[in-house]
Amino acid sequence: MPITGLSFLLFALAAVVLYYLFPKRLRQYVLLAASILFYLTYGVRMAGYLAATILLTYLFGLWLDRLAAFRPAAETKEERKRQKRANDRKKRRVLALSLVLNFASLALLKYGGFLASSVNAVLGTELPLPHFLLPLGISFYIFQTSAYLIDINRGKHRAERSFLRYALFVCYFPQLVQGPINRFADLQPQLTEGNDFSWDNIQHGFLRMLYGVLKKAMIADTLAPIVAKIYGGYAAYPGIICFLGAALYCIQLYCDFSGGIDLMMGISRLFGISMQENFCRPYFSVSLSDFWRRWHISLGEWMKDYLFYPLALSKPFGRLARFCRRHMPLDAAKCIVPSLCTFLVFLAVGVWQGPGMANIAYGLWNGFWMSLAMFRAPIRKCLRLSPEDSKKGALVWGVVRTNLLVIIGRYFSNASSLRSALGMLKQTVLHFGVTRVHAALFTELGFSLSVLWKVVPMLGVVFAVSFAAERGTDVARWLCERKWLVQFLILFAALLTVVLFVYGNAGYTPIAYVYENV
Repeated sequence: MPITGLSFLLFALAAVVLYYLFPKRLRQYVLLAASILFYLTYGVRMAGYLAATILLTYLFGLWLDRLAAFRPAAETKEERKRQKRANDRKKRRVLALSLVLNFASLALLKYGGFLASSVNAVLGTELPLPHFLLPLGISFYIFQTSAYLIDINRGKHRAERSFLRYALFVCYFPQLVQGPINRFADLQPQLTEGNDFSWDNIQHGFLRMLYGVLKKAMIADTLAPIVAKIYGGYAAYPGIICFLGAALYCIQLYCDFSGGIDLMMGISRLFGISMQENFCRPYFSVSLSDFWRRWHISLGEWMKDYLFYPLALSKPFGRLARFCRRHMPLDAAKCIVPSLCTFLVFLAVGVWQGPGMANIAYGLWNGFWMSLAMFRAPIRKCLRLSPEDSKKGALVWGVVRTNLLVIIGRYFSNASSLRSALGMLKQTVLHFGVTRVHAALFTELGFSLSVLWKVVPMLGVVFAVSFAAERGTDVARWLCERKWLVQFLILFAALLTVVLFVYGNAGYTPIAYVYENV
């Protein structure tokens, strides 16, 4: 069931109607039935992987919850301390086992073939290369269930006793395709309490769905063939076209990913359920760290809470921090551990992107610049430079510099291999070839009038909405507060565009989301 296809939208709207027809106490089961049915359309095997993850983490959650509720019953203080230490060790072992099993399935399904081929290349062996069917949204539900287990261990919430309610938290269908990675304490109450019908939710949900479909279908799906042609045949094009391809991929990926999130957030809003925002206008960022605070927010917060802080607070990094404070200037010493942990986090982000050295290089590229940025203040202090300028010119330069770093990173994240990424970069630097650009080249790439007619106006809309939001204006709320005629004209124009260029266009073929099987 293609997510941008008409069949999915009809399915989602039917689920919304049924949700409000049932009594409030039964609405959670409507959501669960709709989620199971949705996932089954992708195949029974995929649903089997998801069911196994749900069952495994549900049982481990109950086990951890029982251990967390343990209270020593010994008579002496020393004996109670001994019992508590033994229970804490058992908790750590149970949590470690649950996380190893949870991530082992992800590693096997996602990286099994890559690891086997790497071993064959290095050792000259002939290990068979496994080819697994990668379940829909596997990374997102593995990360979400792992966070659930860690939070139980930390005492942030109790385990869910009802298996059906826990299953709904994991397989709630608007979050399954590409996130966001929701937290149990934020999402679970909304799923199980049953929400009242609200016209405000219907208005805002429908507007966000329209916006997401237009971003995905009009921009991302239109640019995808052009980008694929440039990346696939970069050697035949001048370097300026290679750079253009990487820049267009940034636009395609953003509209694909955020458009899908907008669609799913809109559907969830129709049920009266709010999920965590995943984007906050990342291309207005003034630094790379600012970009990563705005891009895939739920993954960034997951990495911060469940990888960065555990690393930074671990005993080895504690010893390293003490060593640095004794042997280095204090300002620089304070940056060593955070920068190393940041580097490791972005290495993990690169691995998460998918198998292959190009994705690892993408993680290393971002990790290097993010780690280096942490030394900016000590370096400026050492060189007695003035604090960073916050004037408009400096902010504009910050945006340009940040987007340049992001574009270079996309040479790696979309390349078929590290060799291709480096070759494309080499072509850009050594053979920029402005003089080789001509109208026929753009025609060959697919920049027809029909393509420009779809992409350019819609890009203008996305920029205008993003710019208004950056200045504090909620465009959806602004529209809902206008007179009915203004609302009607804008909605009619949007619906007419969707009909003419998407669902009423026989030539439109929905393209799978970039992160659908990540």
